[in-house]
Amino acid sequence: MRSGFKRSSSGFSLIEMLVVVAIIGVLSLISVPAFMNFRRQADFKSGMRNFTTDLRNARAAAIANSFDVKCEVDMGSVTLKRYQFYSSRDNGTTWTPLQLPGTHGATNATSGNIKQFAFSVWAQSFTGLPDTDSNGKPEIVYHPNGAMNLASGSTNATLVLATDWKKIAYDRYTINLSPSGQFTVVGSHT
Repeated sequence: MRSGFKRSSSGFSLIEMLVVVAIIGVLSLISVPAFMNFRRQADFKSGMRNFTTDLRNARAAAIANSFDVKCEVDMGSVTLKRYQFYSSRDNGTTWTPLQLPGTHGATNATSGNIKQFAFSVWAQSFTGLPDTDSNGKPEIVYHPNGAMNLASGSTNATLVLATDWKKIAYDRYTINLSPSGQFTVVGSHT
């Protein structure tokens, strides 16, 4: 004998729903870390590009205003993540703070000549750049003709930017500087 209830074929069973939830969970375990690493790589690259844009702005200021411009970079620590700009109208004898776009003073609310490296980026090491006041900070000095100073006997210079994020494509960017004031950037992984 037939019952009066008709079985419905629409909807999903509990097992089908659990399988879908399990698949979503596995995909999340795979894709979320990959997305986080992608985001960190993009942040590191952005921090490097901000710094190189600031170097280009410093060179442009030297050319446009016919005076020397110096970028002095704090080195080697996650906590020292800044660089300062100075100008000299007497061929580097005296240096005065130079305000460029985005610079600030001792605090972000004041005006000054300081910029911060973005995100988890810092200057790790340098070669071939002068440190005329022996404070351990390399000096990138641009002249009114666009050329730059290198340390005595150097034909090129490098400045390495680093991050502590390890699971990204590049955790170091080496900025290769030439005496003409041009530079190239090469990424690497330690």
